[in-house]
Amino acid sequence: MELLTRIAKPRPAGTVQNREITDYIGSYLENLGYETRKLPFNCKVWESQDSYLMIGGNKLTLHVNPFSESFTGTRRAILVRNLEELERVECNDKILFLTEDLAKEPLQPKNYPFYYPDEHKAIIDCLEEKTPCAIIAVTGETSMSGLKPFPLIEDGNFHIPVASLDKEIFPEIEGEVRGKEIDLSIVSKNSIETAHQLIASKKVSDPKGTIAICAHMDSKYNTDGALDNASGAAAMLLAAKGIETNSYNIDILPFNSEEYYDPQGELIYLKDLEKEEKEISLLINIDTVAHVGSKVAVAYFNFKEKEQLKLDKIMNTSTNIVSGQPWYAGDHAPFVFGGTRCILISASDLFEGCLSYTHCPNDTIDLVDEKLIEDAAEYICKVVNDIVLA
Repeated sequence: MELLTRIAKPRPAGTVQNREITDYIGSYLENLGYETRKLPFNCKVWESQDSYLMIGGNKLTLHVNPFSESFTGTRRAILVRNLEELERVECNDKILFLTEDLAKEPLQPKNYPFYYPDEHKAIIDCLEEKTPCAIIAVTGETSMSGLKPFPLIEDGNFHIPVASLDKEIFPEIEGEVRGKEIDLSIVSKNSIETAHQLIASKKVSDPKGTIAICAHMDSKYNTDGALDNASGAAAMLLAAKGIETNSYNIDILPFNSEEYYDPQGELIYLKDLEKEEKEISLLINIDTVAHVGSKVAVAYFNFKEKEQLKLDKIMNTSTNIVSGQPWYAGDHAPFVFGGTRCILISASDLFEGCLSYTHCPNDTIDLVDEKLIEDAAEYICKVVNDIVLA
């Protein structure tokens, strides 16, 4: 499938390949008769090189957290395990190791507009107040991606250098770290580039409203992002070709920056809706779909009972479409919380193995079942072409 192969390559917001794919998607939609707009925004583009700790003459590999600042030097190491210890510790200009409770899950970017839990804010605020010269997060696996060790802080607005160390290694070296002088090298660079949010629209006469179909087109670094989310972008674009409604205006939204610490692409669209005084009748979000061996799972939000019965009928007469569990860590979330009707489309095994391939080099095109992309697109077309919303 050309759509999939053209998109499934590393494409973080602002990178050359991200811009090329934005242009490709724009041309594709223009050829289908959609009117397109490309709205620019500035973002950081990140690159890193080999980074390490020197412990007892041994060089230990570190995984630089995306958008980290750089650091090279020798400092005394301090270790903390929980927020209470962090609040008490004196670690100005020290190398601060975060373990256990402080490194159990990735922290949300500070000031993330849609979701920033209090417990994450407390950790971030305390770290910034304590001013260590660098942070080493002792992390392992996470249920939300295939990265190991996972990055703890992926945030260009956080200006303390940070890297991750595999927690399986740490017990062997803890005694050589605590309170000792250690050599650290975090090699990381950020530059400011321009990315674009594409909005493609097709209007009808006397519309009953607007249906928005979205799938994020960007990826994390160092991954082809085939499942997450070239699969969803391809399904969205295939659906854009088959939509034949005369009742609703259509917006096609390849959101650019869902995998970035600042979701500027979605914020641009939300501001555009406000400016145009336009409400969305229905939003369909496709994210991480078509995993080999799975089915296409759909979840509904904010529908009336009669509308949901109609959607169930469409689902039950569609190939490989099943009912899925709702989740909120995606582009549909602000619309859901605002009361908009939303349909979420993802892999039926998203939380039973699929996510373990994402955000890492393992997320390649051989994990994607192209037939499921076609099934997802067909389902979307049925919904858009048939649904009547009160």
